[in-house]
Amino acid sequence: VMAGYEGHRGWLNYLAVAPACRHRGFGRQIVAAAEARLQLLGCPKINLQVRSGNVAALDFYQKIGFRMDEVVSLGKRLVAE
Repeated sequence: VMAGYEGHRGWLNYLAVAPACRHRGFGRQIVAAAEARLQLLGCPKINLQVRSGNVAALDFYQKIGFRMDEVVSLGKRLVAE
């Protein structure tokens, strides 16, 4: 996982667990470690983004306490895909 804190909210990006190692609690441990480090920095809230079609990721994050915020995520590509 890549975690960051910009002074207002923390962000989690790119959480990954090798497919052969999934469903063993590694994802939970990784997120818990990131949360603990962000808390040490005084971070009050963590945000993350998941593509709406990634049902497995949405399910995982909901199981570990994340809830959908009532916000709109906007993006603008600066480099073509």
